[in-house]
Amino acid sequence: MKNAILGHQNIVTQLQNAVASERVAGAYLFSGVQGIGKETVALYFANLILCDHRTEEFSPCGECRACRTIKNGNHPDLRIIRPDGAQIKIDQIRELQQQIVYRPLEGPRKIYILANTERMNNPNNPAANALLKTLEEPPAASTLILLTENIESILLTIQSRCQIFPFYPMPIEELTVALIDHFSIDKEAAAAAAILSRGVVGKAITLIEKGITESEEVPEILEETDPLAAFRLAEQFEKNLDSLDELITWYRDLLFLQQGAPVELMTHTSAVDKLQTLVPRYSRIRLQQAIKTVFETKELLKRTNVTKIFALEVMCLKLLQGK
Repeated sequence: MKNAILGHQNIVTQLQNAVASERVAGAYLFSGVQGIGKETVALYFANLILCDHRTEEFSPCGECRACRTIKNGNHPDLRIIRPDGAQIKIDQIRELQQQIVYRPLEGPRKIYILANTERMNNPNNPAANALLKTLEEPPAASTLILLTENIESILLTIQSRCQIFPFYPMPIEELTVALIDHFSIDKEAAAAAAILSRGVVGKAITLIEKGITESEEVPEILEETDPLAAFRLAEQFEKNLDSLDELITWYRDLLFLQQGAPVELMTHTSAVDKLQTLVPRYSRIRLQQAIKTVFETKELLKRTNVTKIFALEVMCLKLLQGK
């Protein structure tokens, strides 16, 4: 079976070597933003461990019983644990602890993939401490793969018991080539998806699958002048937080136009005429500050428990007032 993973080849190679040398660790921690490919690589790794007939390139064969049951989501030695509501709860970890002590039913190891493990970091949620006890003395024939969008929220005692693999966005040019190869799309569409996703593979693929590679409708907030519109605009952003990434590309295009940069560097090349009419409204400092404001809001939403709508309202007010 061909390795269909886009990017992260260094991580994939290290995991392949671990299986080849029979040095699979008891715990791994994959960190990176949503859509970066953590779960895809984790499933590939689990498949590689459990596959009965690996290929010469040391990838899962895709045809054996193990590969088929993994594809169908019912392999008895592989389980994915996701948050129950807002958190991974103590009962989910206790169930894991009860099951993991038994030997694998079919494969060489029992494998547990825990998604969004940052959602255990709550003083009123004892799940993290319960998981720590399992990591301190993991059964020999077991592997836990923890996935997180925010490694800083993971207890240091948990981090210290895992092999940590940080996942980074792909370079835009590299992702563009990979998208052309995998989806047989033209260069312009691939480049737009790569840029709008900021190198995050999952987001780029979603854009392509939905047929959305480039939005040419100028965001309302760039044209709006009434500060009172901030509350209405904040509600729109709350419904689609990914639109914050795209908003940054619009501000960046305005900055390019103001500085006389080549149109080829822009993301929204079909909206150049419209953007040209907006350039006089913005100073270089205001555009730079706008980009900074959006980035800071994204980080605030990601790393704190701030109320989303409140943070977005403050962001919109700053953007409309040029602060």
